[in-house]
Amino acid sequence: MTGAKRNIVGVAAALFVSGLCTQSLSAAEPASSEQDRTHLLGDWGGARSRLAEHGIIFDFQVTQFYQGVVDGSPGTNDWQYGLKGDYFLTVIGEKAGLWKGLILNVHAETRAGNDVNALTGLSPANGSMLIPNLDNTTAITQVMAIQMVGPQTGLVAGKINAFDLVDMVYHTGRGIDGFMNTSLVLPLGLARTVPAALPAAGVLQFKGREIQGTAVVYDPNNCATTTCLDPLFGDGAALAGLWKFFTGSGNDDASAGYVSVGGTWSGKKYKVASPASLYFNPAEGLSLTKTQESWSIFSVVDQPLWTDASDPSRVLAFKGMYTITDGEANPILWTATAALEVSSPIPNREQDKLSVGFFHNELSDGFKNTVGPLLSVAATIVNRTPTRIAIEDTDGFEAYYKAQVTPWFAVTGDLQVITATLSTNDTKLVTGVRGKLTF
Repeated sequence: MTGAKRNIVGVAAALFVSGLCTQSLSAAEPASSEQDRTHLLGDWGGARSRLAEHGIIFDFQVTQFYQGVVDGSPGTNDWQYGLKGDYFLTVIGEKAGLWKGLILNVHAETRAGNDVNALTGLSPANGSMLIPNLDNTTAITQVMAIQMVGPQTGLVAGKINAFDLVDMVYHTGRGIDGFMNTSLVLPLGLARTVPAALPAAGVLQFKGREIQGTAVVYDPNNCATTTCLDPLFGDGAALAGLWKFFTGSGNDDASAGYVSVGGTWSGKKYKVASPASLYFNPAEGLSLTKTQESWSIFSVVDQPLWTDASDPSRVLAFKGMYTITDGEANPILWTATAALEVSSPIPNREQDKLSVGFFHNELSDGFKNTVGPLLSVAATIVNRTPTRIAIEDTDGFEAYYKAQVTPWFAVTGDLQVITATLSTNDTKLVTGVRGKLTF
């Protein structure tokens, strides 16, 4: 593939127990028909089941995107096609002849093609296409190990994919299964202190098959396409933690409902975008002189509102994500989302989902009052006439319907409305379709 790169990461790795249990069962399940098989290629003539019996599970998914900015963009080529390949290798230590309680996982990703993210401002319309990076790339983005040290407690270490982490804890779908807009995939205010992939070590606390809490120390520099080792903690360390308070009686699964609170702190020195931080050096031009550490506090809510008494798979749930940050080292001051999700919206379509969501990203005054005037000066010089450009907060809406055509093939229709970050731009209307194949 043109421009593809391969990065071999020599660190041990693991996926969380909840996801592994599901993968193990599906990997070992024999296919009885085209409609019943969980993977397009079935059981590989029994090889998939035999490997699973020895604790080795391999899954391969390809997701294709076709999105277009149909209103609000002056471009002539605003429809883009992109592709993501996800390769998961999981090893259950005891079954593989290692030791009890050990779980290893590697997640490699291929990104190819194009996307509309550059046209949609500070709230990219396709979060999945942001990782491993913005080029056509193949990279190992997760290499983790979990060692269970108690019935519900595990130690975790390795290279962690932040999109995977959020999905494992909060089931947001990584932009592959749920919402596509980055603001609805993960709490966007965390992006300053939590990079796309990071080396980390810490503790996980489970409740049934759900992660209830975690505390980790990590390197705040992004290493999605590197080994994460050079230099490790070169800019200091960061901390993150969270805890879920379950609100229902069935608190061993994702439908139980919860309110989660957490926070991050990074000792890395980030540039502060504020007028007081600007300095002009005749030899080097403008620069930001003030730096400081960054922190964030976040909450995630997932609460079932209604369940069909005659069909428990039909559930209406409320989902929300909220962040508050320092607002200085972090250009985003606070964010908020609110979404409604209907599982099995059509009777007898148990795996389908219909969701609508809203988001708001409030930018800091320092960021607005620094970047806006600089852009205005640049535009005035280019246009040769006074031009004012203001930086504005971002609001947006997304709605999607995911149709599970077969257990191994899903098609999603998606619609997004995203307000412009620059006052000189228009609100964007983005439509698209997503197809996911599990091999």
